[in-house]
Amino acid sequence: MNAVLPALQAIPELTPVSIGTTIVVVLLAIFAARLLFSIAIRVAVVAAIVAGLLWYFGLFQLLPF
Repeated sequence: MNAVLPALQAIPELTPVSIGTTIVVVLLAIFAARLLFSIAIRVAVVAAIVAGLLWYFGLFQLLPF
């Protein structure tokens, strides 16, 4: 018998510790997602500004691709 199978079939008990742990994990995931999203937005804005400046000054022709 597969040793992992009983662990996958285990039903978690609804104890205050398990509920609290779940809430903490969900809050950490939300915080990390918001942080990464804010960084991604800033990178996208800077990239758009740089691309706009390159386009405005016609410097795209100097790039090798």
